[in-house]
Amino acid sequence: MSVPLLLDQPDLIVPHRSRRQRFGLGEGIVILNARGARFEGGGDEPQLSLKWIPQGRARYHSGGKTFALSGDSQLVLNRGQPYRLDMREPSESFVVFFSRERADAAWTAHSGKAEAFPEVPAVAGHSQAALQQALRQLRAEARSTEPDGERLTELAQALLGDVATLARHRRRMAQSLPVLRRATRDELVRRIARAETYLIEAVGAATLAGAASAAALSPFHLIRIFRAAYGETPLAWAAARRLERARDALILTADGIEDIAHAAGYESRTAFDRAFARRFGATPGLVRAQRQ
Repeated sequence: MSVPLLLDQPDLIVPHRSRRQRFGLGEGIVILNARGARFEGGGDEPQLSLKWIPQGRARYHSGGKTFALSGDSQLVLNRGQPYRLDMREPSESFVVFFSRERADAAWTAHSGKAEAFPEVPAVAGHSQAALQQALRQLRAEARSTEPDGERLTELAQALLGDVATLARHRRRMAQSLPVLRRATRDELVRRIARAETYLIEAVGAATLAGAASAAALSPFHLIRIFRAAYGETPLAWAAARRLERARDALILTADGIEDIAHAAGYESRTAFDRAFARRFGATPGLVRAQRQ
């Protein structure tokens, strides 16, 4: 095996289900998949990591900030960024740590430049569909009866590539904001992420006032920074993202087109088809047919 991997699965709820498996020598990638009813702990000098709470909810504390995770939200923490985990109800955490060597190699492959994986703003928010799918696939393999080390390594490295894509996106977002101080830019990226989470989860019922409240900004300020980051207003961004997620669902899942339309906030298939074709130049039925 070219990349060593450690799969550590402590179960504090049912201890006899705990297991720890090592594939290869060293710890190029570490997958920590834990279950607990109440837990407090963390790391002082961790590696680059992606954190997810697939069941239940938990809070991570780092750099004076608190990040609440549940559902489809993830958190990327930089190499050497201390954190504390606070879990107060039965929950499952799924964390992937990447060594400096693996992270830097992934960034070099992504950027085309021989440089270290960059620091990015710590943000708890929804990731792109490809990253979420890779994360679910990795968790499914890790929780299988007999995990395959080669398959785990392949999925983890694919996930790292998606993390590099996410890091580049958030760096560009921070740099696009009309603010000089880095700390202020990073905070605005976090607030944009909170607005994004609201806009995604509220689906067709989202409002500008609701997004502004989620971000703790005035509607005017939210529109201003959204335009700086994305070139469009929050509600326009949300409509576009719903259609993009619908397109991903057409390609990546076997869900029915009517179900996908409803999940995207459309009450009728006709309205969904019209909006989809206007954005992508093809109907949902054609996109689904081309996948097969």
